[in-house]
Amino acid sequence: MARIDRISVDALDEHQLEEVRQSVRRERDAEANRPLSVAIMGQTGVGKSSLLNALFGTRLAVGDDKPVTREPHAISVPGNSGHTLTFWDMPGIGESAGADRAYASMYLDRLSESDVVIWAVHADSRSAADETRHLNRILKGADPQLRREVVGKLTFVLTKADMLTPPPWIFDMRGRQGSFVPSPALAARLERRAGHVERTVLEPWCELLRAGTYNTGEFAVSDERLSFDRHAVHYRGHFSEQARERYSAAHPEHAAVFSRLRDNHRVLPCSALFRFNLARLMVSVVNKLGPTAIFRFQRVLDDAAELAGVPVAAMREYGNFVVWDGVRGVSAYDLARFPL
Repeated sequence: MARIDRISVDALDEHQLEEVRQSVRRERDAEANRPLSVAIMGQTGVGKSSLLNALFGTRLAVGDDKPVTREPHAISVPGNSGHTLTFWDMPGIGESAGADRAYASMYLDRLSESDVVIWAVHADSRSAADETRHLNRILKGADPQLRREVVGKLTFVLTKADMLTPPPWIFDMRGRQGSFVPSPALAARLERRAGHVERTVLEPWCELLRAGTYNTGEFAVSDERLSFDRHAVHYRGHFSEQARERYSAAHPEHAAVFSRLRDNHRVLPCSALFRFNLARLMVSVVNKLGPTAIFRFQRVLDDAAELAGVPVAAMREYGNFVVWDGVRGVSAYDLARFPL
């Protein structure tokens, strides 16, 4: 939007002022009603399509043997009053050096056009070095401003967290349905994995990182890295867990704001199979889209509360140990035989 200084406004007559007001309203309405988009990136086989299927009940093709997403695939989610939020399932990176080079410009274009970028990392990956290499390759040809914009959009998630065992997962059963939660030991293991990805992949870009969230109108903290207005709060840099703890201790009345800022850079473990942290992921994405998105996609947030539910019948099919007594030739223990 073009800037109009006070001298030029004062010099306008009433008719010209009304034209300016109408122009500002048109631009404001266009911004408020524009479609928003989220790109889902990551290496081949990390479960991007499975994640979208779990989130939205779609039937995107998934495969264990070879990549099945060759072209960007869009899933559009209606919000309130006809607003649209589109999730882009992108072809996996790391399939081959040739494919990565061929897709590089497509990745950069989609990342630059998207409002948020979810970068999926396999939770059982032993190293995050490949993610750093792929991100560097994609951003190599970008100018500094575009690089800053893309890095600021990134949200990293650990997918297929259900594959991390032992320690065990806990199924919290409530009648015919329940939800999966990691045991304390497994939660600590997931936290260590997430911290490793954050330090390895995200921290090197700390000078380009930005965090933002909505403002309810009460936030007012004077700090060189923080900026705010009536609608939004922004932080310049990497908003680490240490930063969240420090700001929350100094300004406990704004702890919820600092928690939302932290979500911008928190690496979130999730599982499409166990439907673990899917609701938290959706809330994090909508929060990161900006203050107007909170109201435009309130229906999406309301629906997110149902994402964690797993029927007991389905849970029993996800895995089981059968203890076989080889001396007597009988089954000593089989969970499937016990009623719940």
